[in-house]
Amino acid sequence: MPVQTRNYWYIDVKEEPTGISIAGAPPKEFTVGPIGSGGAFTLGYKTIPEGFTTEYTNTVSGYTRNGPEITPVEIVDAIQAAFDEALEDGRTDHQYLVGVKAISIPDNSAYYNLRSQMAVVLQYSIGKASVSQPDFTILFTSGPNGSAFDLAAADSIAPEPDGTANKHWPVASFSVINEPAPAVFSTPYCTQTVMIADKPPVPPDVVFVPYVGVNNKVLVLFNSNVGEILARPVILKNSDASFIADEYYAQKSITVTEEQVLTPDVGELTRPKLEYRNDDPIRKYELFRVDQKPASYDDFRGKNLTDGPIQAELGPDKFSTAPAFVDNIQPNRKYWYCARSIDIHENISNPTYIFEIEMVDNKGQMYMRHKVVNFEPQVLNYKKTGRKILAIEPRSMQRYYNAANPPSPVALNEVPTSNILGTSEVNNVSSIWNKKFKVRITSKKTGRKIDLNLTFKNTGVVIP
Repeated sequence: MPVQTRNYWYIDVKEEPTGISIAGAPPKEFTVGPIGSGGAFTLGYKTIPEGFTTEYTNTVSGYTRNGPEITPVEIVDAIQAAFDEALEDGRTDHQYLVGVKAISIPDNSAYYNLRSQMAVVLQYSIGKASVSQPDFTILFTSGPNGSAFDLAAADSIAPEPDGTANKHWPVASFSVINEPAPAVFSTPYCTQTVMIADKPPVPPDVVFVPYVGVNNKVLVLFNSNVGEILARPVILKNSDASFIADEYYAQKSITVTEEQVLTPDVGELTRPKLEYRNDDPIRKYELFRVDQKPASYDDFRGKNLTDGPIQAELGPDKFSTAPAFVDNIQPNRKYWYCARSIDIHENISNPTYIFEIEMVDNKGQMYMRHKVVNFEPQVLNYKKTGRKILAIEPRSMQRYYNAANPPSPVALNEVPTSNILGTSEVNNVSSIWNKKFKVRITSKKTGRKIDLNLTFKNTGVVIP
């Protein structure tokens, strides 16, 4: 009959000597434990420790024992705590680390049933905390708490649960219960550094109004516009570079410096477009003027009429979106204007069209000339000299005077009737005169080709 006893588990460890070897110095042995709470069951010579066997069936007696459940982590924690106590009590001077991990089932016949049942094999390990520790051995049968099993009495030991003879004592049986332990936690999907900024406004609506009987003043009325546009940013002040650089980063994720913004691009075609939208109220405006017809917006850079922006304050922190400005001018002289908006967040718009304004005073008859002008198209110069790269000329043989075939006499102001330079069919070199030649030039960078069609003839013109 099974008998319940108080039983504790121990681990006997033997440490090899380190340092200077002393003749006859034995290895140091110490015991780790006790481990567990006891309360084991004994079946014959077979001890089944509590917490290490959840279910055991003896096929001979039909006895079935159901024990408590214990996880691999709990087993590791119990053994690790016993090792830590041995270090604190002075039984050993070294620290040991206990762990557990799942390992692959070996591909051989001894483990066929395990592999067919999709079993999980756990490997428990005890290792040194540092490489400087002495080597150690786990004693199962020769230590103070080791087994004293009599192999001669093996046949009298109760068989294994599957009915086979027990030749390997002591043993422990496990029933593994796999249960999911989901844990919900947030993980970053992606990260990106961005700048959140309002869109800059669109250009304002500008109206020029003359005064009756006044030839040296013009009234400029401003009003906010609506809508949204895509346009390349235009710089009218050097201080705009910081704002435009921030907009490139906020809208296009493009990092540029202020110096790069101020550097003009080739034909202004490589500068990306930005989105302009009136999503905030307009607070103030800027007006620019030049006295000479501008060729581009660069002519307006730094030519703002007022030291500060133009705005109309209605009350404490209240501003009108439609202020006015009076500009003093000279009669019978043309001026060119452009303006831009600034919203409540200091975002600036692109400039308006170019307005040409002239107050005409025809002997007391005064009226205003007003029109929108466009910039003159830029004439691109595609000419590039290549004297150092390419030279085409006849061979020296084709530049000698051919005395064998002299031309007919002509007047000084007449062109010779035949060519007097170069040989003809001499040394297999034919004459080049009055023949067409094609010279093809291929770019190594772009692969584009240029064909030159050449004809050598006597024109009678003296090359300087």
